[in-house]
Amino acid sequence: MITKESPLKGMNVGTVDAVSIRELSGLHTLDLRVAPGTSSQIAVAGALGGLSLPGKPGSSAVSVDGEAHALCLAPDWWLLVGFHEAEKKLAPLKDQHHFSVVNVSGQRTTIELEGPQVREVLAQLWEQDLREKSFPIASVSQGLMAKAPVIVYRIAPFRYRVMVRSSFALHLWKTLVDAAQLTQPT
Repeated sequence: MITKESPLKGMNVGTVDAVSIRELSGLHTLDLRVAPGTSSQIAVAGALGGLSLPGKPGSSAVSVDGEAHALCLAPDWWLLVGFHEAEKKLAPLKDQHHFSVVNVSGQRTTIELEGPQVREVLAQLWEQDLREKSFPIASVSQGLMAKAPVIVYRIAPFRYRVMVRSSFALHLWKTLVDAAQLTQPT
C-alpha cells in the first residue's frame, strides 16, 4: 500500500494573531455520486448509518461522533470526508444500485483555521460573504482563493476548513499565513 505524502508535511504555525492554522493531513475523502430521490440514494444513505447526506448543495452534515462530514457539492454529488468505513459499507450495494464512489484522498489537502479572527483572515482571500447570515455553520462553497481552486466549509462558529488541490497547497498555505499576520485582533 502506498502512503500519500502530504504536500505540507503536517505544517502547523500555531496561533498567528488570534487565528490557528494547521494542516489536517491524510483525511480520507471519497467522491460520491448518486441520483437524488432514488432507491439507490436511500440505500447509500442507509449504509452510511450515522452520516446523513444533506439534500441541499452548499450544505454539510456531520457524523454522530463528529469525525466525518458529508459535503453536498451538487444535487447528486457529495464529498465524504473522514469516514474511513464508507467504501466497505457501500461495497455490498454495488450490484443492486447505481452510484459511484471514488477515493480522492490524494487530490486535496485540508487546512483548518480557527480563532476569533478567522473570518477576517478568510475575507482577505475569499470573495464570498462569510457572515453568519450568509454562511452559517454547516455551509459549504467552492471557488477560488488566492487563485487556487478550493472547497470551504464551516464546522463551528470560529472554525473553517479549506480543502485545496495538493499542487496549490503550499501557495495557499503561505497566503493564509500572510493574511493572518496582517489581520490585527480587535
